[in-house]
Amino acid sequence: MWSSRLPFSLPISPESMAREIAQFERDLAEAETEGGPDSQPMLAARSKLGRACRFVGRVRDAVAVHEQNLSVCVRVLGLDDSQTLAARCDLAWSWLAVGRLADAVVGMERSLADHERVLGADHPATVVARSDLGNALVVAGAFTRAQPLLERALADSERVLGDDHPDTLACRDRLATVHASEGRVGLALKLAKRHAAACKRVLPPGHPDEVTSRSILGIAYRSTGRITAGIAEHRGALADYERLLGPDHPLTIQERVMIGSGYSQAGQHDAGIAALRQAAADLERVLGAGHPSTLISRLSLGIAYGRASRSADAVAVLKQASARCERVFGPDNRVTLGARGTLAAAYAAAGRRHKAAALHRKVLAGFERTLGPDHPTTREYRADSE
Repeated sequence: MWSSRLPFSLPISPESMAREIAQFERDLAEAETEGGPDSQPMLAARSKLGRACRFVGRVRDAVAVHEQNLSVCVRVLGLDDSQTLAARCDLAWSWLAVGRLADAVVGMERSLADHERVLGADHPATVVARSDLGNALVVAGAFTRAQPLLERALADSERVLGDDHPDTLACRDRLATVHASEGRVGLALKLAKRHAAACKRVLPPGHPDEVTSRSILGIAYRSTGRITAGIAEHRGALADYERLLGPDHPLTIQERVMIGSGYSQAGQHDAGIAALRQAAADLERVLGAGHPSTLISRLSLGIAYGRASRSADAVAVLKQASARCERVFGPDNRVTLGARGTLAAAYAAAGRRHKAAALHRKVLAGFERTLGPDHPTTREYRADSE
């Protein structure tokens, strides 16, 4: 979610965002002319421009701007200044957006440690930093680490910031995602409904966070088997993302992945595969082949091929996606293990029993090693692969 750090005024549209970014760039040039590259107005203008670039999907530009801003903040203001703390967090968010997961997690960890040391554990900015680290861990597939961190962050955020503060809403969103990913579908749906209702109640019309809340609710519905309801939420979110952010924004394209996955779940195989193929191609064009969002879309496409009994296509897509997941997420990451398990199932469906069995054993060993033999995910995988 964008939460309270939204860089643009409402209402939002691609045209209004382009105008405001142009203004941010003019402000930056003016600040440099009047005060020099190290002035306070320059730091503020650079921060706004970096956040705006990230928001509109210009993630590589955002990284460059925030790297420069952090460097200047450290040199001019010192490591413990509040602007330096904010600049470090901004850079970590941009690393996350561009797919540099390890750098993002390390950056968020450093940011949280610095906030706790300088401002204290209960400072509002520290509470937000704790939630931000949880979000980075979710994107990186480290759900086991993310859950307790987000549970604490949500409790702290409700106490310090209030139930309906935008950053509290963002934390609740992330925790609902973790519950859905971990198979706690009833809890995920309950939290997602509460979150969507709060967003609709407290956020102004056209706020991107409210749109994101409906996407999360769609995921929760689909995880509980209410596929039609889930697709309806995703369609509504897609229409708003297209209006707010444009057709090529990563969030817009990712919503098409959700819709394609929903079609596949509902047995509408041709529609699901067509939507997922296009979305995967679009994400690769916009973000690159190795970006986590692109990989997730490829995995979704492979699963859709499997549901349609197109085993050879499923194996081809999942084999490539699994190899890329290992490079991006790491060999024992939950996303990588899930990708390999799905590939093993595709091998079995294609009649390649020995290869499937060998891969199933490797995946099970990975779950036992990383989660333990009695973790619900390990037990579920063991039962499914027998």
